[in-house]
Amino acid sequence: MKALIVGAGPGGLAAAINLAGLGLEVTVVEKEAIPGGRMRGMSFDGYEVDTGPTIMQLPEVLEAIVSRAGKRLADYVTLQRLDPNTRIHFWDGTSLDTSSDLETMRASLAKLNPKHPAAFDRWMAEAREKYAVAWEKFVCTHADSLAYYAPWRLMDTLRFKPWQTLYGHLDSFFHDDRVTFALSYPSKYLGLHPTTCSSVFSVIPFLELQFGVWHVKGGFRALSGGLARCAEDLGAKFRYRAPVEEVLVEGERVTGVRLASGETLTADVVVINADLPYAATKLIRPEHREGTRLSDGSLDRAKYSCSTFMMYLGLDRRYDELPHHVISLSEAARKTDRASLEDHHLDVDDPPFYVCNPTPTDGTGAPVGHSTLYVLVPTPNTSRLDDWETATRELSARIPGWLEKVGFKDVKKHIRAQRTFTAKTWQDDFNVFRGAVFNLSHNWTQLGPLRPKVKSPHLDGLYWVGGGTHPGSGLLTIMESANIAADYLAKELGKPGLPSWPFVPPVDARPLKRSA
Repeated sequence: MKALIVGAGPGGLAAAINLAGLGLEVTVVEKEAIPGGRMRGMSFDGYEVDTGPTIMQLPEVLEAIVSRAGKRLADYVTLQRLDPNTRIHFWDGTSLDTSSDLETMRASLAKLNPKHPAAFDRWMAEAREKYAVAWEKFVCTHADSLAYYAPWRLMDTLRFKPWQTLYGHLDSFFHDDRVTFALSYPSKYLGLHPTTCSSVFSVIPFLELQFGVWHVKGGFRALSGGLARCAEDLGAKFRYRAPVEEVLVEGERVTGVRLASGETLTADVVVINADLPYAATKLIRPEHREGTRLSDGSLDRAKYSCSTFMMYLGLDRRYDELPHHVISLSEAARKTDRASLEDHHLDVDDPPFYVCNPTPTDGTGAPVGHSTLYVLVPTPNTSRLDDWETATRELSARIPGWLEKVGFKDVKKHIRAQRTFTAKTWQDDFNVFRGAVFNLSHNWTQLGPLRPKVKSPHLDGLYWVGGGTHPGSGLLTIMESANIAADYLAKELGKPGLPSWPFVPPVDARPLKRSA
């Protein structure tokens, strides 16, 4: 069986490893000169930075993908566990260091309130039970029909109140907005807010606290290269600088792709890893999508995440005293008016923001004595704002001052190089629909079987992997979408399914070796 994978982002790379491991003849076509998609990174003026993910959660899932294909992840990348996970600064001037060392985490919480460690223990106990059930029920599943919501299937989850909001769930334990928002802020990257996000997503902070937060030595751009090498070692072929113009369809079946060069590539299976709304509207003719969830009208009416303003800095000094990940939660993070919840407006006064300070962990991206910073500020996507020149000017002027507030002293005088991305950059240069970097929002009407499916129900041989399909956006869940696609295709080959999947890493397992 011949498989064509469109896009060498993390989902496409995981799919290539899975499918080559199953014995398929795999070709990956990628429009850029290197693998990675948004994870490919960027070099400028002697500095190298990541441009996409900066956090790895639950690396056991990636290790399983590589090992079931007969390879060792440690032969391709080195993973480093971080401590602390993240330093979070709050609107009232206090801060919290989160950690997967649970004694350290309890001590950090106790500085905010002596009652918090006991509340944390109760929350973690429930979260462990929830994770064991929810990961397989909600993530490692095809979600290809409304049977996903069958009472008999979800009975084990009802005691965890999945209808409760993430805010309400966490507040019932801690009764402190600082802790509640510290643990629920990742909902922003689901296109939601803690007060609109299901409590099911409390498994995200649990994963970080139970299994740790990990960095890839050399940056996540090194992960892209390592996974591509692994796929090649399994026999997959890569064609770079080969943008796809159209997915070819005969009747109700895909037959291959036509490249922008005019060349036609045939295949039994096409797996698309490009941004789903972009690829659907640009690569598949409207008549093949009419009346489906991927029609122009449906995609236009769908709810999308925010975008991000990115500032990448090259500095002539290091901030070794500060952690790898820093988040500033301003008062704006707590706003619940509709405009704030739906990211209608650009906040240039006091927005929440995230900083990645990788050099103390990994100095490979900067000259000796220098460092890089990766700064992310949530913004509206391109459907809400169009004056990105003004936005760039205002945010670029203010970010150095905000960095000072979270410990990056005198940063402005040490800037030697910088680059910025806006929602327009994501849209035009990375082919992200509306620049919505976290893809379709993860509200109830766009989750599970109501989200675009991994296996197309309308075109035989077409599969989707990435943040726009089930189970959703984020590096970890994108990997699981590649597992779901491989499980379908394993069954088409007459196998029982993808070996050793679903896989739910046990909380008490001994960590696997993660370096060569």
